[in-house]
Amino acid sequence: MVTSMADGIEEIWESEDIPNTDRLFMRVHSQNIDENGKLKPGAFRNLPKDLPGSGMSTDWEKYSTPEETQKRARKPSENAVIQLVCEEVRQVPGQTVTHTPKPEFNNQAHTDVYGEKNTEVRLKLMAIYQIVIPLSPRI
Repeated sequence: MVTSMADGIEEIWESEDIPNTDRLFMRVHSQNIDENGKLKPGAFRNLPKDLPGSGMSTDWEKYSTPEETQKRARKPSENAVIQLVCEEVRQVPGQTVTHTPKPEFNNQAHTDVYGEKNTEVRLKLMAIYQIVIPLSPRI
């Protein structure tokens, strides 16, 4: 159970089961996108790095849109947004999807993808993502 204070009202956010058919949205910084607009495998990583138990941060579509996910970045224009289907992520060896709301960031959608992000895992994730908000063209 997670508690959030919004507009002076305390709200309790329970961790929920995420259906296999639901989508996860993930910000990807421009440093992790090549000149052709494709993700680099390093985009798929657990944060904070090297911390046991850390996961790859995403947002569950039940509580977020791709645009809201992008706006959570420090510099939204430097981030694309991709989507991953939960069932496909869960089929990647060693990966689990867990709804982990973050009241300190007012983010009920926050969801972690736990599991080591080794080369094999990254390549499998590369095969299942779709870009839903591309990077803004640089002028």
